[in-house]
Amino acid sequence: MEMLNNRLLTVVIASAMAAISTSAFAGPGFRFSSKAPISTPKPKQHNGYFFGYGGHDFGSSYNTVGAFDQTDPDWVLNCPVDPLLIDPNNVPIDFSLDEGWTAGGGVGTYSELFGGSRFELEGSYTSNDASGVIYSGFALPANINMTTKAAMVNMLKEVPMGRLTGYVGAGAGYAWTTMDGDIDTILYSSTDSGFAWQLIAGVDIPITERLALFTQYRYMVLSELTHVTDFGDFRQTTTDDPASHAVVFGARVSF
Repeated sequence: MEMLNNRLLTVVIASAMAAISTSAFAGPGFRFSSKAPISTPKPKQHNGYFFGYGGHDFGSSYNTVGAFDQTDPDWVLNCPVDPLLIDPNNVPIDFSLDEGWTAGGGVGTYSELFGGSRFELEGSYTSNDASGVIYSGFALPANINMTTKAAMVNMLKEVPMGRLTGYVGAGAGYAWTTMDGDIDTILYSSTDSGFAWQLIAGVDIPITERLALFTQYRYMVLSELTHVTDFGDFRQTTTDDPASHAVVFGARVSF
C-alpha cells in the first residue's frame, strides 16, 4: 500500500509540474478570450477576424429648420401651405422616423492592449421611413425614406464573463445620409455627409474555436444634416445631431 501511495504521489507531482510548465511557456500574451473560444485540448491564438450583423433600428427624431430661396419666383407655388402663414426664412419641420433595419460588417484585429481589446474597420447601412411631418405647425402627409451609410473605426475593450466575453467601446468615422421621397408631393432626393460616432456594448458567445455569435447594442450620432428639395428652392437643416438606437445580432470568424 505504501508503494502504491508513493507511485500516486509521484504521478500527481509530475502532472502539476507539467501544468506549470505549459502555462509558463504559453507566454505573457496567453489568455482565454473571444478571439479564440475555449476548445479542447488547447485554444489557438488568432490575429484577426471577419464579422457581419443585422438587426433592428428603433428610429429617431428629426428636428429641422427650413428656408426658401426667395430669389426663386416659384417658391410661393412650391410652398405646401399658405405662404402668408409661415416665415419663409424660418420654417420648422419636425418628424419621427419609424423603426427600421440596419446591417453591416467588416474586419478586425485582436490586441493585448488594456488586457484584451479589439480594433475594427466597419461599414454599415441603416434604413428608416417617415409617413408624416409637422410643417410649421401643420400636419402634412409624407413619404420619406432616410438611409445612412457609415464607415467607422472602432475600439472595443473585452470584459471576461466566464465562457462568454462582454465588451464595450466606441467608434468614429464618416456617414452619408440620403433623404428620398416627398413631403406633400414636394420631392427630395438629397444626400448630405459628415462626421459620425457611435457607442457599442455587446456579448460574444463562442461556438467553435473560430466562430463566435454576438449580440450588440449600438448608439450612433450623426453631424448636422442639410437636405434640399429637387427643385432647389428650399433647404432644411437639422437643429441638433440626429441619433439612433439599434440592437443587432451577428457572427465573427477568426483567422
